Amino acid sequence: MGDALRALIDAVGLEVGSGQEIRSDDDLWTLDPDPGGTHAWVASLRRPVWVRHDDTLVFVEAGGAALVEQHPTMSIGSDPERHGPPRTASSYDFPHEALFADTGVVVGSASLGPLAAEALALPPIATTQPAGFPSADVVLALRHVGHLDGGRWHGVQQDALARLVVTTVLHDNPPPLLRDNSLARVLDRLFEPAGGHSTADLLDGVRMSPRTLERRCFETTGCTPAQLGRWFRSLGVRSALTRGDRPAEVAARFGFSTTASMRRALQRVHAPDTDIPRPI
Repeated sequence: MGDALRALIDAVGLEVGSGQEIRSDDDLWTLDPDPGGTHAWVASLRRPVWVRHDDTLVFVEAGGAALVEQHPTMSIGSDPERHGPPRTASSYDFPHEALFADTGVVVGSASLGPLAAEALALPPIATTQPAGFPSADVVLALRHVGHLDGGRWHGVQQDALARLVVTTVLHDNPPPLLRDNSLARVLDRLFEPAGGHSTADLLDGVRMSPRTLERRCFETTGCTPAQLGRWFRSLGVRSALTRGDRPAEVAARFGFSTTASMRRALQRVHAPDTDIPRPI
């Protein structure tokens, strides 16, 4: 994952809940998940699944994953048509019969911070890319799940594997402001938490003139590099204020001398253009 994308995710905030494998004795089933976060994530090792969000239906190939925004009509199914919920027998005549209920489909929760739409501009359903092909990171994560104490997830391993699946989807769906690869090194530096880079610092080792940097940055994000840097540094401040933290405490935490100076700084913030089309 690029440093700029990692910095955006950290600034926005991401919490990933553990996954649970869907078990069903029936081949056809539909699950209406209630993950409790802002999103649900789903990953499948052996079979394709269909993910629905309102009127949007997306096919996720085996070895792929999806991050789905919470919606009352959100569902995950083994078939594009709707069926009954996954069910298993209360007991089995032979122990090996229980293994046939394992679907290899894992579902969990994820919560992105209040400024996620502005910073990441995710679609309602984001999937690993390219579509129709397995993702090496997702496959490795799900295979590793099966080796953890007979399939049970534990502690740090559980958190790391779930987060790997979600960040893989985020990596494959970068926000429009990161679409110009020629700006990658510049944005990696611009979004460093310390900030404060001059134009010369941003262009160190980059074959681009200051004027070209300004032009490409504006064409890609609708912002100048200076505006983009101020916007990035505002994410943590505005997230804290949105959560209800006391303004005086937020101002002190982020190095402002007064709440008035913090408000003046926020008034100068110009958000990037999230309506720039994603490349197809």
